[in-house]
Amino acid sequence: MRRALTPAARLGFAVFLLGSFMAETGCGRKGPPLPPEIRVADTTRDLRVVQDEETARLQWSYPQMTAAGGPLPDLESVEVWRAELLLAQEPPPGMTARDRATRQNLLEGRGEIIASLEGDGLDRATQGSMLVFEDALGDRVTAATGAESSDTVIWYAVRSVCCRGRHSDFSNIVRVVPLPAPSAPEGLEIVAERGGPQLQWTAIEGQKVLVERSSDGQAWEVVSPSPLIEGEWVDVNAVQGKTWYYRLRSVIARTDGTIIRKGAPGSSVRVDFPDLYPPGSPIDLVCLPEAGRVRLRWRAADGATGYSIERQHRKETEMLAEAISEISFVDEKPPSGTVKYTVWAVDAAGNRSEPSSCKTIAEGS
Repeated sequence: MRRALTPAARLGFAVFLLGSFMAETGCGRKGPPLPPEIRVADTTRDLRVVQDEETARLQWSYPQMTAAGGPLPDLESVEVWRAELLLAQEPPPGMTARDRATRQNLLEGRGEIIASLEGDGLDRATQGSMLVFEDALGDRVTAATGAESSDTVIWYAVRSVCCRGRHSDFSNIVRVVPLPAPSAPEGLEIVAERGGPQLQWTAIEGQKVLVERSSDGQAWEVVSPSPLIEGEWVDVNAVQGKTWYYRLRSVIARTDGTIIRKGAPGSSVRVDFPDLYPPGSPIDLVCLPEAGRVRLRWRAADGATGYSIERQHRKETEMLAEAISEISFVDEKPPSGTVKYTVWAVDAAGNRSEPSSCKTIAEGS
């Protein structure tokens, strides 16, 4: 007769079967080694282009990562691609993966590499954390003055090459419809006001404007935070005590403010912005009489680099201090009786504020 298994025996047998199953399936054992990672540069996704007069100016982030998310220490070059298409043949910018693949296939089939940035060329193209490349549009720009349409569109894309010649996927495709750049506004006039140089010009309906500033008339920077519609603007960030040059550029921008076309700059206008504006007055001035002396205290004034202090007793006036940096002062030898103290704030250009005054009765020394 077959003997029945006890509960303990049945439990042991179950444990044995489970261990056998784990051994057969490889649970808890080291599996076969994974294949080595094939490094490829990550795809550029922030390529931008602006038509600056008759030049297409491209800008994108310097490649720093692999497609797997690791660091990219061995960037070899960056290819810049261009394709010229008829507008009537341009496929719509669909959002699906299939749409993107169609556009990339068209770019690769109809396009060409117009630059391979490597070595010194890559260094020259690097501006901070960005890469910048300019492509002359030349006769692609419609020659007719005032033209508002073109039958041509130019596509651009970039891809990074690393790791012994492996290239990334194409970046996002950007486009330029070459058209004549808008002309600059006229009638720029500038007046130096306390709050900054105030610019005024003849605005053109429907046309937006960028303001550029220079300290020497050679190197320029855009100082207006966004394209302007109105024909006036105040440069609140201009430093006093300097000469500044200003000029205007008309731009074409999308509804979200993204600039797609810049015109040539207009004539520059020079303005002297002297430091003629006094600092604020000393605040909360108090006169505190002590034994044989008077202590003055106040709060700092905006724009002040120093303070001057005057004492008046009866008909006599005496300057006690000039351009001191502290916000307190002790008159060690005040005359007896009613004394008036006046404090002015002074700035680096020597401008003096409106006075602050206080009176007290001194015991005298």
